[in-house]
Formats: sequence, structure tokens, C-alpha cells
Amino acid sequence: MGLKAPSLSVLFLVLILPAVGFGQLPSSRCDSIKSPLEDCGFVTGNDTERGIVVAQQAVPTATSGDSSTMPSQSLQATVASATDNGVSASTAVATATPTEPPGFHWRQALLESFTFLTIEQAYVVHDDYRWVVSENGIPFNHYWRDYKQSLTAWVHSGWSDGDPNMYGYVGHPIQGALTSFIEIQNDPKSEKLEFSNTKAYWRSRLKATIWNAVYSTQWNLGPLSEPTVEKYGTKDRPPWNTNGSWPCTTKHCYSGMGQIDIVMTPIGGFGWMVGEDWLDKKVVRRVEGATNSHFLIDTVRCGFNPVRAGANILHGKKPWYRASRDHNEVALTHDMIKATSSDTDPRLAGK
Repeated sequence: MGLKAPSLSVLFLVLILPAVGFGQLPSSRCDSIKSPLEDCGFVTGNDTERGIVVAQQAVPTATSGDSSTMPSQSLQATVASATDNGVSASTAVATATPTEPPGFHWRQALLESFTFLTIEQAYVVHDDYRWVVSENGIPFNHYWRDYKQSLTAWVHSGWSDGDPNMYGYVGHPIQGALTSFIEIQNDPKSEKLEFSNTKAYWRSRLKATIWNAVYSTQWNLGPLSEPTVEKYGTKDRPPWNTNGSWPCTTKHCYSGMGQIDIVMTPIGGFGWMVGEDWLDKKVVRRVEGATNSHFLIDTVRCGFNPVRAGANILHGKKPWYRASRDHNEVALTHDMIKATSSDTDPRLAGK
């Protein structure tokens, strides 16, 4: 006698559902020790059980006679030991197999550098607009001819370009420091390094200075440089006297072209960058350890690292941002220092 379809469905449910329900019960291990649900992987499906599966899939089984499987055996032992101690296996795997930091963020670094270049050129156009459109009222008119004249003027120029010393010895080093920080904040290997006399620190700051020098060369002599916009060193913009008047009627004439900027920007920028690193380590860190006030800490960070603050903004971060630490870490450090002071000084124990 055959069973109808509804009868078969009822029989299937009666036979299968009890087995499924039984499989969802807590293990005897969890019942015996009365552990909370989050500790019982058979109930909650937590990361411990899933981590073991991930570890077993990620780590190949050792085979006899293959010495290359020793690290895998060691990793499995680490996972098993961590699991026995109540640590998530996925955490053990992450700890035992550290990943390499990502590579340099070229796209973001170039975008930030171009944004900074645009801001600088916008100031140039606003400040010297009459020279930008000096020939027929059209910017970049006879671009290639003017560019060659500017380069020729630079080759035959002296040290000074005719700008005030504040520009050459302060302004351009600031430019160099900012572009250096652009490189640092886009290099995962460098962004968290603080001032220290180590090879890693000096190597990272040397790389930043190379980026600074490339940007500086482009700004002074490149195809989108300051001379190409303001027509420095061209026949259309005659040289001027020391007092700024033109045309030049003395022996000491300036054309806006000189070696000072292309030298002082990377060298001065390197010194400015290292100086801000030193202040951040020696001064700002001490303030962070002495107070929990976010306002005071943020103010000191910006005040002692103003160029880094500008680079942070270009990076889409707050001016007082630090990749090496956040406010939670600073607060924890302050509490630890306070607790240590209370233990060593009986007068602070009650405060």
C-alpha cells in the first residue's frame, strides 16, 4: 500500500527534525562545567570553533619526510594551545602569522601633492595675475618658448632669485616639510614612526626628503612650475632692481630665477620635519601624559606641529591626528602614569 505525498512529508519531518534538534543541544563539556553560551561553540557557533576550521584549512597537514611543514605543525600547536587556554583560534592564527604592511599609497600621495600644487598655484595666480596674462591677456601663451627662456635664465642665475629672505629660508622649507609629511602619511612603514636614532626612522625621513626634492624640482623648474605660470626669466617679464623696481638699471638684477629655492626646500624641509618630530616626541608626549583634556592635547599637537597639521588636512584627517596614537591610548597612558605616581608618592594616593 503506497503512501500519499502528505504522508511522506509527515514521516520525513518526524524522522529528521528530532535528529536536527538533538544536534543543536549543548555539548556535554559545556553542560558539565556550566559555561556561559558564548564559551560553547556548539551552541553559539563562536569564533573558536570557526577559527579551528579556518586554521585547518589554511595550514596544510604535515607529511612525513617534508621539513617544510614544520612551521605548519608549529602553527597548529599554537592554535591548539591557545584554544585550550580559552583564546579564540582565529586570534591565535592572526598572532602567529603577522601580515606584511601594505605598500606605499601612490595614488593618494600623488593626489595630495597635486592638491597642494593647485593651492599654491592658485595663490600665485591671485598674487601676480597681471604677469600670468601679460601677453595678449592669455595665460600660457607661447608656453614652450617661455619655458625654455625660464630654464636658460635659471642656468645663468645666481643664488638669490630676488625674493625676500623669509621666502627662501622659511617659506620654502615649510613647503618641503609639508610635502615630506605627505610621503610619510602614505607610507604604512613610516607613518607611525616617531623621532628616534634608528635606521628605520632615518631611512623613512630620507625617503620623505626625496619626495620633497622631486616636488620642489617640479615647483621650480617643472612643466607646471611657478616660472611657467608667472613667466619668471622670460623676455616678457624684464628683470628688476634690488628694491623691486623695474626695469633693472643697476648691476644687480633679479629675474625670479635662482638656486636658493631648489636647494633650501629639501634641506630646510628635512630640518623642519625632523624638528617637528622631535617636538612631538619630547614636548607633546609629555603634555599628553600630564592631562586628559582633549582640547589641550589637540591644541599642543597643532601648535608644535603646524606643518604636519596641514598635511593631515590634505590626508582627510583632523589637524591634530597622529597615526602613532589615538586619544584612547593617550588617556590610558595618562591613567597609568597617574597610578604609578600615586603608588610611589603617598601624598597622591588619596587624590
